[in-house]
Amino acid sequence: MRNRRRLLVLAIATLVLLLAVVATPVIQHWQSGSDASEAIDPHELGFNTQEPYFAQEDELNRLYDQVRSTGTQWVRVTLFWDLMEQVKGSIDWTQADLILDTAAAKGLKVVLVIRSAPSWAADGADTSLHNYMPTDGEAYGLFCYEVTKRYLKSAVPLVFELGNEENMQFFNMPEVDAAKYTTTMLIPGSEGIRRAAKELGAVRPLVLVGGFAPVEPTYVPNSVRPLDFMKAIYDNGGRGYFDSIAYHPYTYESEPSSSHWTFSELASLVDLMNSYGDMQRKIWATEVGFATGSGEGEVSEEDQAEFTGAAVDVWYSLPYAGPMLWYELVDNTSDDDANRENRFGLLHSDANWTPKPAYDVLVEKIRSFHVK
Repeated sequence: MRNRRRLLVLAIATLVLLLAVVATPVIQHWQSGSDASEAIDPHELGFNTQEPYFAQEDELNRLYDQVRSTGTQWVRVTLFWDLMEQVKGSIDWTQADLILDTAAAKGLKVVLVIRSAPSWAADGADTSLHNYMPTDGEAYGLFCYEVTKRYLKSAVPLVFELGNEENMQFFNMPEVDAAKYTTTMLIPGSEGIRRAAKELGAVRPLVLVGGFAPVEPTYVPNSVRPLDFMKAIYDNGGRGYFDSIAYHPYTYESEPSSSHWTFSELASLVDLMNSYGDMQRKIWATEVGFATGSGEGEVSEEDQAEFTGAAVDVWYSLPYAGPMLWYELVDNTSDDDANRENRFGLLHSDANWTPKPAYDVLVEKIRSFHVK
């Protein structure tokens, strides 16, 4: 009888344990707090460096040597899915290998942006401008899985950023769609990355929601406010499939201040995340900068220097500030004022990469954080 009672108690205890496991939401498997996120120093800065995917080996070496000379730690790199897998099932690793190998040789860490669906994964659309969202989420997740399996255990520390400015149409044709982003990029991309990490026995890497552009639809057609887009991510089951978000705290022609709409919108985003239990997340500023020139949306080099110092100060006054990656290191080779994208660099695009005043300002800020 005593043995039967013991067996009965053991059976009940086992049943209670099993019920507890079953009752635990699956989402807990995806919660943040991984070793990868806790080990990252928020005062590590970095650069966007033109577009490394289209650079030759000597250009990459020069760019990444320049990055290291500033004392920064990170570079941000876009992997163009449409260029790497033009034919389904056949991935060309040539340029990605060059980028990651060069970064490893320089001792750099990499934020990998994975975007730009190939035509076969975007309902046959003309994707030649590298700006389409996928309609095939399974294929996107598989590509993220393959990238992670190839590079996660390399000599390069990695953070993954799924998409770029997904709340604007330009990078996310044919239209801004938060539900589509969540179901065809965020969820399958995260699942692919984390499945690969588990198979490799590696520390789970940090996964970021793609960097939000601080836009207001009243002024920017075909866009969605970051706050509204983030609400839709939660509404469409995205909670738990990211560790934090990336944000682009541009203030355009205005001096940065915590009262600027850009930072007010970010504060609202953080409040929203906290309300869903995503507390104490460090936000990554994966693009910030000021274009120089006399065209629309551009500032003088003197103002660029002043605004650069202010942007760093404002960012790191925030309790949720994570790493900051400057946009960008070197001007594009064209100095066409009609395209301000060419003029965000802290170095001119001449043969000597002559510094603008803002370059010295940023380097001084970097060194003040004792980042080596």
